[in-house]
Amino acid sequence: MNFLHTVEVRPLNGRDVTKRVLLLTCAVTALSSLAGMAMAQAPAAAPAASETSSTVGEVIVTAEKRSVNVQQVPVAISAFTAKQRNLEGITTIQDITNFTPGLTYSSQLDRAAMRGLARLSNTLSADSSVAVYNDDLYSTSTFLVGLDDLFISQVEIERGPQGTLYGRNAIGGLINTVSRRPTDDWSGEVRAQYGNFDASKFEGTVSGPTGINGLDFRLSGFDTNQNGGYFTNVAPGNKPQEGGIVHDWYGNLQLEYKPDDKNDIWVDYYDYGFEGDRGGPGSLLGTPETGAYDTAEANFDTSALTFNPNFGYSTTPGFNALGFANSPTNVVGADPTGVNPALNNIRDFSKSDPTSIHLHNSWTFNFHWTHHFDGFDVKYVGGYSQYHYNLHQGLYYGDNSSITSYQIPLAPGSACGFIPGCTALTVHPQLDFNYREDNSWFSHELTFSSTNDGPLQWIAGLYYYDQSYHDPITIGTQQSAIQTPTNALTGLAGAPNPSGNFYYTSYELETKSTAAYGQIDWKATDTIKLTAGLRYTYDQKAGIEDYRLIAFSNFDANPLNFGLTGLPGGTGGLLGGTPELSAENLGSKLPALDITALAIGAPMTTAYKGVTCLPHTLANGQIERCLGDTSSATTGTAGVEFTPDRDTLAYIRYNRGYKAFGFNSGTIAPSPEAAPETVDDVEVGFKKTVSRTFQYNLDFFYYNYMNDQVPVAENNGSLISTFFINIPKAVSEGVELQAIWEPIRHLSLNFTYAFDDTFITSNCTPTAGGGFTGTCFIDVLDPLALAKGAKPVGNPVPPLAGPSYPLYSTALQSVVYQSVKGNALPQAPKNKIAINANYTWEFTPGNFTLSGNYVWKDKSYAGIFTRSYYEAPSWNQVDLRGTWSGDHDHYEVVFYVKNLFNTLGYDAAGGANGSYAGATGGSPITQDTAYDLTPPRTYGVEVHYKF
Repeated sequence: MNFLHTVEVRPLNGRDVTKRVLLLTCAVTALSSLAGMAMAQAPAAAPAASETSSTVGEVIVTAEKRSVNVQQVPVAISAFTAKQRNLEGITTIQDITNFTPGLTYSSQLDRAAMRGLARLSNTLSADSSVAVYNDDLYSTSTFLVGLDDLFISQVEIERGPQGTLYGRNAIGGLINTVSRRPTDDWSGEVRAQYGNFDASKFEGTVSGPTGINGLDFRLSGFDTNQNGGYFTNVAPGNKPQEGGIVHDWYGNLQLEYKPDDKNDIWVDYYDYGFEGDRGGPGSLLGTPETGAYDTAEANFDTSALTFNPNFGYSTTPGFNALGFANSPTNVVGADPTGVNPALNNIRDFSKSDPTSIHLHNSWTFNFHWTHHFDGFDVKYVGGYSQYHYNLHQGLYYGDNSSITSYQIPLAPGSACGFIPGCTALTVHPQLDFNYREDNSWFSHELTFSSTNDGPLQWIAGLYYYDQSYHDPITIGTQQSAIQTPTNALTGLAGAPNPSGNFYYTSYELETKSTAAYGQIDWKATDTIKLTAGLRYTYDQKAGIEDYRLIAFSNFDANPLNFGLTGLPGGTGGLLGGTPELSAENLGSKLPALDITALAIGAPMTTAYKGVTCLPHTLANGQIERCLGDTSSATTGTAGVEFTPDRDTLAYIRYNRGYKAFGFNSGTIAPSPEAAPETVDDVEVGFKKTVSRTFQYNLDFFYYNYMNDQVPVAENNGSLISTFFINIPKAVSEGVELQAIWEPIRHLSLNFTYAFDDTFITSNCTPTAGGGFTGTCFIDVLDPLALAKGAKPVGNPVPPLAGPSYPLYSTALQSVVYQSVKGNALPQAPKNKIAINANYTWEFTPGNFTLSGNYVWKDKSYAGIFTRSYYEAPSWNQVDLRGTWSGDHDHYEVVFYVKNLFNTLGYDAAGGANGSYAGATGGSPITQDTAYDLTPPRTYGVEVHYKF
């Protein structure tokens, strides 16, 4: 199964960065000067500030493991308080992403990217590039980030490598959530919400003393239901809607114990689960396809393993030049329209197998203990987390079909006519895709930090992390032949396959990470502070992977293919006529072929780096291999900050980030290990508060990014697989601005802008002998490099001499290498803008606040090739939120509408699947494109009651 897709971008001009940076700097300087002049020219007898103006409030963050005003931290930080989120309608992870420069989040796949540094694989043995911490406990999921302000006090995003104090997978940055804690007096709140798509939510929290001296508690929970989906299934008699349908539940218990002034103990436990068709905290996994269906019988050039479930949409009679039928007979379940409904409405689809997702046995335990010594604190943070996730659906990328069966006509003179009991083949094309994650992890961290008021401050710590995960994936079908496959290499009976799964992949690994770190801050003068820090990290990964692949489709009977030839009838297809191994020739006697050994695309005796035991075949027909390796790195930071007054901070900082090596596990792929990533980052920042009404944070960054771990689709000689490779060098450079202006009392304006120019600097060069050196790839959807934006290098290469394409493909005679130099990094929109304006009217019984958000996000791509079929287009969205706060703030009534104009939004770039025109030229043909679509227009009302 190929979850990852390649993409490409055209070269970017560094002068554009300089021009935009200069313009933005001038604009910010002018704004600062104007704001200062306006305050300086104010009348001496101005009314009190409480009557005429507002004040930009302080936000305290826990950056660098200390509580400090965000304006005093020499780090690019976006912080979202509970009050801000509630008033401005920042209620989801996507909302937080929209207002955070440089951050991109895929709600489908629960992946975050920062400034072009991303995790591009579903494989858990490839680490995230953006670390997620929940109350200082590392997590592999962003679930808690998606909780609303009733449960989360603050969300903090630290942009840029955090390779010293937060080293675990923080090469791109980190997200830290801070929970609402227990209170020593009684308080609580209950909320009810109802919206369109029959969405409802009930939640509540209560906090107070337990009666035991120094021991307080908080108990919280919610129940969420949505019965209407964002996508409509137009297939008659099937589940009418999908996408967003969910039943969520969550329960949380916290205890905080302060027996004396020396000890603080906090315990947190939560349990969470969901069922429906939505995966992850954002939306659903497996969004229905939105492109044109492929109606060919078998998509040979992309190595289809089974017959196309949409073949029934083809109505052309007869047989094509390769001897395959143009259309089936006796089609059952075809949509009456006979066309892809997404061509008329991108949110329409047609399929017979509904999606279902379950998360269960999911809970987390988090424990903090801080002891205050004279002059320093010692803090222990430890915890354990686990979940079991199950996804079932018809396989996306080809199975958006309501067709349950069809027959393939027999060709004149077929071998089937000479075989007793042979009839035309009835195809059951429905695919049963099942994806499972069993994931658990625990960690321990011990931190020592100074608490004196001297010019020298220090922090040091030890860290240990252990994660175990099992990720089996199966794809099955009702085709009985798959249960008794034939070995493609020998022509003899293969191992029985009673499950009916034609695709099985699984890996079971353990990851361990150990680290030690320290940082010193020295205030050399009243205005200058120096910072230096180091971290050493040692990572280990080890386990096993298993793989089996069975094909049931039409194939040419070339001896190079499967060792099978000489079957009655046909001419093999290479010279015309009916292929021997085809439904047109063999009908119901067509064998299923076990191609596992061919599919791994490499000799079983090859000991690649990271392979600790060679592939070996098990009794059940699966091939198994052991994986294991280690990596380590010394990372750190050095910086200088200048504080001429309490309202100004300027800094320059160097950071080195690291991400451990990764495995492309589960498919016995050649070269399964990708080397560790590193990045050298230089940041220049400026934070300024003008007259307490205007505040802006400006930062410039430059990344020298090395060994970006990228999955690339490539054909290994039997089918398309994913290879995990490193892009040697890339650059990410840009500027980010966050500004808040409160010009008059009750009016607040919030502006965010990010410009990120990313480009690969590694090149591909042809050699004198006809080979290639450097970073050279084939785009499997455009192997002839014909698409717009392609960068062909050298002359076409025969498939068997260069990158091996399907031996059973008769259309492809040559392939062309391409360079990716100048292409953008994946999931890195060049520009992003977010604006919020909110105003509060005061009335005798209460207040009313109206808030509006506008978001615009530039296009981005899903991989290292820039192609239209891998592109998430630019998009914009408008949200409105009105909040009525009753007298003494005991109750609130909220009216909201998100995506007011019902525009199409793309939270991240998806991918594509398709084929090409063939050796004779022409444009690539794309069957479908997958998008991570944001929800359509949603609206509703909330009622909050506080006590």
